[in-house]
Amino acid sequence: MTDAVTLVVYGWIESEPGTLSWVFPSMQAALRAVRTMRNAARWLIVHGQRAFEGDVDVDALRRAGGVLVERPA
Repeated sequence: MTDAVTLVVYGWIESEPGTLSWVFPSMQAALRAVRTMRNAARWLIVHGQRAFEGDVDVDALRRAGGVLVERPA
């Protein structure tokens, strides 16, 4: 069984809707989704289902070892 992941987009090109996150059933599904978001400039994928609102402490996620993939722009 594949583990769920959470995609967090925290930097955008042109538009700035703020930090948004979505849960996906797999890493592959999250990567496919972020590739379709042409204006997602800074993002990361963390293990498990997480709920984020507002600013995300990216450094804390890195220190905790929860970041699986990242594009820090």
